[in-house]
Amino acid sequence: MRPPRFSINESLWVCGGARTQEILYPRNETAALRERGARVMLFNGAKDTGGLEELGRLARQSSQHIVLMWLRPREMMALYPILRERKNFSIVLDDWWIYPRWFTHEADYIINRMYNGIAVRLGQSEFVTVPPPLLTKSEPLSVYGVEAALLRWPALALWPLVDIYKWLQRRGDKIQPERLLYLPLSVSPESLPLTNEAVKYDFMFTGSMTGVWLMRDAYASFKHTFANLYFDRKRLMDLIVQFDGKPFKVYDWRRLPDPHPPQSWDDYVQLTRQSRFAVATGGFHNAGLPKHLEYACLGVPMIGPKTLFEFPWLDECVIEANAMSLDSRKIKPLLDEALERYPVLRANCLKWREQLFKLHGIHRLLDMLQAQADGQPIPPEYLRAGVDKSARASKA
Repeated sequence: MRPPRFSINESLWVCGGARTQEILYPRNETAALRERGARVMLFNGAKDTGGLEELGRLARQSSQHIVLMWLRPREMMALYPILRERKNFSIVLDDWWIYPRWFTHEADYIINRMYNGIAVRLGQSEFVTVPPPLLTKSEPLSVYGVEAALLRWPALALWPLVDIYKWLQRRGDKIQPERLLYLPLSVSPESLPLTNEAVKYDFMFTGSMTGVWLMRDAYASFKHTFANLYFDRKRLMDLIVQFDGKPFKVYDWRRLPDPHPPQSWDDYVQLTRQSRFAVATGGFHNAGLPKHLEYACLGVPMIGPKTLFEFPWLDECVIEANAMSLDSRKIKPLLDEALERYPVLRANCLKWREQLFKLHGIHRLLDMLQAQADGQPIPPEYLRAGVDKSARASKA
């Protein structure tokens, strides 16, 4: 049975207030939704009693479809009493594996930022295709990182029992591919300007080297709970940084007096423009990430693995490097090759820049989302050859 149709412009979008203050993307999306006439409500979690009361009143008095977006799991659970009986909602997932099962099971539509969320549910791929290390170390050091490292072994002890329960949950599912929609993140020229920055580094890395989560989703094995799914980034950067000054110039935030990735958007963009290559991986979960788009739009080619599902243009902008199959002996020739190919790869990034702004303009993406909800396929330029075809075949 096909889920009820929803209209993007006629829905009530409930967006996490904290995330909206912290990062650029929610602000751009909520602004675009308001431009289209959609109602947007910012929600700040269980302590937001005014927001809870307003949403409860709207839910009781109206049959308007609700879309949950940029909410953390705790914020989402605060909405459970309101949605439990009413339902009539959809959910936008970024890190889809962390969200409470009830919401993904009961949602009319699951709107995925990363295509791997669709691929895993359709049985096209495993969530994690390369086993991460058993031990976890937080870089930079944080309270959550330390807690995750301490809980890693208890999580592994519980893994078999929890995965049996997840298997039972999956057996109770009837996968409806038409419920699985794709909405990648947007980019805009205003946030990614080109300037005449002098190049200071040959290779740099601006992201996190620790990606640890509690695996709540039924399609993500509990054995990956608190495993570092970004360890491949750490390994690749460790291999590269040993050649800093011999002969390459390498930016590694771990060697700063206050070792953290760039804290402001302007610092991040400037540092990227000052580099020839950016280290970029989607982690052991093979995700297509906004950094792939951002680096390309800033004219900076990447070194790292190719994406499995999305961003077919990336092949023209990357030196393929799979960290777990490299060692100190193999990495130096790869870095030499990268610098030899740099002029061509940079030209490819600049060639794609305007097209990426069009493909990932927020209103175009929202139009694409509405078209999917109306039964149309994902346009082929967003996915690698064969990916969307196999997804549509699953509907038959």
